[in-house]
Formats: sequence, C-alpha cells, structure tokens
Amino acid sequence: MRHAINRLGVKGSVLVIKHGRPWLDYATANKADTSYLINSVQKSMTATMVMREVQKGKLSLDDRLSEYFPDITGAQDVKIRNLINMTSGLDLAQGEKLGTKHFVSDEDNLEADINKTVYNPKMLGKWHYTAVNYVYLCGILSKIEKKSYEKLFKQTYIDPLNLKHTEFLWSNEKELHDSHWVPGYQKHNGKYKRVHHAKAVRDAHNELGAGSIVMSNADLAKTISAMLGGNLLTDQSRSILFKGEKPKYYNGGFYNLQDYKVANGAGAGYYTFLRSTNNGKEMIIIQSNRTKKGVFFKTRNKVNQIMAVMLNLEDAESLGL
Repeated sequence: MRHAINRLGVKGSVLVIKHGRPWLDYATANKADTSYLINSVQKSMTATMVMREVQKGKLSLDDRLSEYFPDITGAQDVKIRNLINMTSGLDLAQGEKLGTKHFVSDEDNLEADINKTVYNPKMLGKWHYTAVNYVYLCGILSKIEKKSYEKLFKQTYIDPLNLKHTEFLWSNEKELHDSHWVPGYQKHNGKYKRVHHAKAVRDAHNELGAGSIVMSNADLAKTISAMLGGNLLTDQSRSILFKGEKPKYYNGGFYNLQDYKVANGAGAGYYTFLRSTNNGKEMIIIQSNRTKKGVFFKTRNKVNQIMAVMLNLEDAESLGL
C-alpha cells in the first residue's frame, strides 16, 4: 500500500485508516501533521452543518431559497436540497467570479454574488457543479443561527472535536503556524512558485463554505469520521444527506462510488484526496502543497484504484484468505 501511494509522486502527507485506526501515517514531504488547504473537501462539512439545522427543526430541505434570499434569480424554484446536491440551475454569469476583488465582509460577498447569479430553469434538478450553491448555504446558516459561518464551523467541528491543526486560511500568522500550515506552490516553467498568500486568502473568503479551511490529515480524518459515523448526525440524517435523491453519484459534498465516498480539493497550490467507506472506518487521505498542471485528474483516478485495492484486501481478510 505504501509503495503504491509513493508511486503517485505526491509530495506531502499521507494517512491510511483501517478498522477505524491509523495504519499508515507518514510524510513524503513536510510532516505527517502538516495542515493544508482542503479546498472543496470542505463542502461535505458545510452540508453536514445544514443537515444539523434540519435535525433541529430550524430548516427543511424542501424550503425554497427565496425564503432566505428572495432577490436571487430563480430562488422561488430552488430548494435547499438542490443547493446541497448541485442541482439548483444556478450559476454565475459568464466571465464572473465569486465574491469581490477586495474582501470587506461575508455579507458584502453575498450581495455581490446575488447580483452575478443567473438561473437556467432547464437545469433545475440536473447536476451542475458550481461553488455558488455552497456560498448560499453558508448565508442561510448565518441567517438561521445569527452567527458567522466561521463561528458556526468552530462550534460544530473545531471545539467539540478538539481539532489542533485546523484553521481558516485567513487566520493570523501565529494561528496558522500553530496549526502546522504550509503555503501552497504551483509549478511554472519547471519551477515551483509560491502562491501569493493575499490572493489565496481572498479566494478563500470568496468560497466561504467551499474552500477556506486548512486541516491536517488527522484532523480531517477525525472530522469525516464524526460526520459519517459519529453523533454529529443521526443515522436517518446521514441516509438522507449522503445517499439522497438523484444524482446518486453526488450528495452532500461527496461523490458516491459503489463501495466508498470521494472528495477532492484543488486550488491555491494544494491537493487533497479523500476516500472513505460509508462508515468512516477505512480511509485514505493524501495532501500536498506542490501542484502541477495536468496532474490532478490522473492522481485522482489512481487514488481511486488504490482505495479499491485496499477494500478488496479488507474483503479477503474478512474471509480468511
């Protein structure tokens, strides 16, 4: 297993969980407890926060977006479940980007996004990946709880799970240092160039609930385990959120393969590859702060193959083979 992972050529940190316990925990660069920007892997955490509001009775997956943001075009047609599963028909107008050029506040970003959002009714109920869905989910969470998404995230994950190496990318220098964070690098013309931190922070603000958290492998594994098998959600909530309506291959921030779940993150010089069984007992997490154009999708597919082999080995062991 270690040899197969090392052949990927990913420079970073590796964690493999078997039967709920660390099996491999090492670094090919940096350290095992280094924290990285997890990018889109954060979406499943935001979706879990939304589902907790459903459990409390403060929200329904069938609520219309217009109940919270009536000025969004098409909001009267779009349900909360559409936002979670990327089937809203919403997107940014062509050529537009999330948020603002200079960050002022989450509210200011939301207003800017609302003005740039377009709606295609023919795409309602059809899967189309766009982070704007999760930005609006963050806004809904803040409206319901009357707290910032950042504070809600800390109250949901960082404090109760005692996460030691998890921060928002815009945290101060000491907090990032204490989390064992490393900056991201992108390869250009044969050399790795450090991503400008101010730009990365701006982008993180603009993708609030979809790409703003730095985590170590251990913290990420603990969080995913709590979501999939802990007490953050009831069994019923998990079955609705992570195995819900069409499209079956993407629900609640995860891609659902036959035997395991997939979440990937890429951006600002970071890769995160997460694979987990439905109960969180078997898991592969590989993170890096060295990225190169054209490598992500190849590596993603190879990590899938390694996870499939790992699960086949698990099946063989259970049969005494």
